Amino acid sequence: MKFRLVLFLLVAAFAGCTNTKIEKKEIIRKVKVAAVETGEPILKSEFSGIIREDRENNLAFRVAGPVKAIYAKEGSFVKKGDLIAEIDPRDYQVQVDVARAQYEQVKSETGRVSEMYNRKSIAGIDYDKAVSGEKMVAAQLQHAENQLRDTKLFAPFSGYVQHINFEKGEMINAGMTFATLISLNTYKIEVDIPALLFVRRNDFTAFTCQNNESGDEELPLILTSFTMKADNNQLYKLYLNLDPQLNKKLAPGMNVKVVIYYKNQAEQSFSIPVEALFYKDGNTYVWIFNPESSVVNKRRVEPEALTGNGNIRITTGLTGNEKVVVAGVNVLKENQKVVLLETAGKTNIGGLL
Repeated sequence: MKFRLVLFLLVAAFAGCTNTKIEKKEIIRKVKVAAVETGEPILKSEFSGIIREDRENNLAFRVAGPVKAIYAKEGSFVKKGDLIAEIDPRDYQVQVDVARAQYEQVKSETGRVSEMYNRKSIAGIDYDKAVSGEKMVAAQLQHAENQLRDTKLFAPFSGYVQHINFEKGEMINAGMTFATLISLNTYKIEVDIPALLFVRRNDFTAFTCQNNESGDEELPLILTSFTMKADNNQLYKLYLNLDPQLNKKLAPGMNVKVVIYYKNQAEQSFSIPVEALFYKDGNTYVWIFNPESSVVNKRRVEPEALTGNGNIRITTGLTGNEKVVVAGVNVLKENQKVVLLETAGKTNIGGLL
């Protein structure tokens, strides 16, 4: 009897266990949120640029010979027309003397032939030969004189001597670069921009640049030109001018931060931290935090371009009064309950306490 009672109690207990549902504990994740910011009528994008000299020329002699003298030094300023260097002119002076003697002789002979032709003492063909001969030796004299003048190298414009590649007494051939001259009347700044911004070039309103030497001061730039064909990285190059007098500490070769300002084409746009975006099935989404229910909901958005302060511009999908999740976006689920992370205090650096 006791055995049957015990068996009955065991069966009842087992049946009760099988009908009991095991409830799973809901996971509540901690998230960090940020408010959606309203877009501005004038947008800006920042890029890295480099300062270039206004003009750079490689100076070369048009004749060959040993360097006789160098009148400029590397780093020195020269004015347009200043003598930079010269080649030993002795051989070229001899050529001029020979060519001049030949010219004087032929010229005298042509004068005698001309008198005979006027008296009809010689045929016209003989006269034509004499005149042609005079023109030929005149051209040879001109060529010799040009070569003599080319033994001197003058500055084609005012600027600074960047490099001198030869020393006094060294032999130099025609066309070899003797020195490099740069002009600093205007600084040129080159910057590469993506195609997404290049197609909006008609909306550009202003350009500025900053450098560690200029601090927070934004120096104005003037757009001069741009390339109409992208490079292999799908980037277009912009060329801008900077007045060197605005900051005399700047120099060619320095890196600068270039800021491009342009009109906002959207009727209304917003910006959010780029960390708020996540991607699924080829679309871009954000998690919208509902403060009343403390749950998150997925919403599709259309991003446009970075704003330069860690945010990205959103053209569609937001109304402006939302809060989006910016940390832990890849582990959340639709309608999941969350709790906000507390803001770190001054004595709780990093929110570790």
